[in-house]
Amino acid sequence: MSHTNSWKLAGCILVCSLGLIGSSFLAGCIQNGTEPGVVKTDAGSISGLQQDGLRVYLGIPFAAPPTGELRWRPPAPVQPWSGVKETKAFGPNPPQQAPLNASVVTSEDCLYLNVWTPAKSSDEKLPVMVFLYGGAFGKIAGEMQLYNGTALAEKGVVVVTTNYRVGALGFLAHPELNSESPHNVSGNYGLLDQIAAMQWVQRNIGAFGGDPSRVTVFGQSAGAESIFIHLISPQSKGLFQQAIAESGTFWTNGAEIDAIYPKATAEQLGETFAQGFGYSGPGTISRMRSLSYQQIANATPWPASSFEIVNSKHFEPTIDGGVVPDSPDTLYRLHRENPVPLIVGNNADDGVTLAAGANMTVPQYRIFIRSRFGSDADAVLTKYPANSTDEVQVQLEKIMTDYDFTDAAKFVAGSMADLNVSTYRYQYSYVLPGQPYGAFHGSETILLFKVPIPMDPVTNSVSANLIDMWSRFAKTGDPNGGMNVTWPKYTREQGRYLDINQTLTVKAD
Repeated sequence: MSHTNSWKLAGCILVCSLGLIGSSFLAGCIQNGTEPGVVKTDAGSISGLQQDGLRVYLGIPFAAPPTGELRWRPPAPVQPWSGVKETKAFGPNPPQQAPLNASVVTSEDCLYLNVWTPAKSSDEKLPVMVFLYGGAFGKIAGEMQLYNGTALAEKGVVVVTTNYRVGALGFLAHPELNSESPHNVSGNYGLLDQIAAMQWVQRNIGAFGGDPSRVTVFGQSAGAESIFIHLISPQSKGLFQQAIAESGTFWTNGAEIDAIYPKATAEQLGETFAQGFGYSGPGTISRMRSLSYQQIANATPWPASSFEIVNSKHFEPTIDGGVVPDSPDTLYRLHRENPVPLIVGNNADDGVTLAAGANMTVPQYRIFIRSRFGSDADAVLTKYPANSTDEVQVQLEKIMTDYDFTDAAKFVAGSMADLNVSTYRYQYSYVLPGQPYGAFHGSETILLFKVPIPMDPVTNSVSANLIDMWSRFAKTGDPNGGMNVTWPKYTREQGRYLDINQTLTVKAD
């Protein structure tokens, strides 16, 4: 199989089909050795796996199964257990429409997290990294097994990866759900799952040798957008001390991606979704709770075209006045974010795979740009001209990269730098050998998590740099040290950032 044909992307979902990647291969990365020490959590004791100097605990429940009457409710506490629970296998992935890998196990009982720790005892107090996956809030970008914390944990940090609900099960807003809430809100259940996982870390990570006062939350795509939200959410304050956001967008009205919905829009989408089952009026939610999770997941909108996924109505976060107090871009303009040390950036070709399948004619392109940019449309069309369908596709990819991702990173970096000088911006530009999509959306996570692909010396070096910088930042709040270049702190005036490629280079906007 050629390298070119072995890379396939669908929407925000990254699929690496090189014949080496899959849950069976990744399960083999975790070796059953001597039984590691039993760890006592606040819900009960667990045992895990020994893996080359690390202790690994997979499938730890951090909330009750969000099933039955708990569907479309904030995560409830775990039911404590007696004895020692084995946590040696990943929990099920959250329900999603047609997982790309047919072997992916999904279940509505999905609120599990995973821990990799190099600590030998609870006395070590190591820094902690908590990862939030992408997937446009509708799927997992791949599957949880791809986000193996081994490479980062080997650098002396405790790594946590967590599930959260996606699609309609994670983000349905509806007037009837509002009436169940003391705050008259609904939706954002996936964000509440993330908060519950971070609260679990605060309560329990010390038992794994982690320091709950030194938590770095990091995420990619929808995971990075989640971090942008947690930085301005009053419910998330104090749950982490640093953040890394990779290729997130957050504009309420973006160039091609509307990343978050006003409350009324989200509720209308929820009512339309319920009407698809023939339900409206009183009792709608109780009838929908009687449906199987497969019926809900399979009916969740998920167009075939990548461009339609990001440019159409699908379930995502809501400005509910609670978890999300207001439009994130408004709150960053007002400097209402939690001023923590931050790494923020994006990939040089984020839009290449995400804008795929637009299939626009030149007249349609011009109408689309005018609908999106209003009085600025002429300037945009001048900067991104297109005289053929092929040129339209290329320009849509560039516009998405420049406006939805690069400008979001610059905007957040500028706002945060006004509050905390420990702000660093990057652009990831490395192109994996043999694939035609450039530095595509999510390609850095392949190297950050050491997903098993053919590694030539250059690719291995880029991977090592990413792992070193991210883990060093988690330890010290500064990614510098051991590099041939100094990554400057970001300021609006200078606009300097680190270009991550075969070599590390400081550039300026």
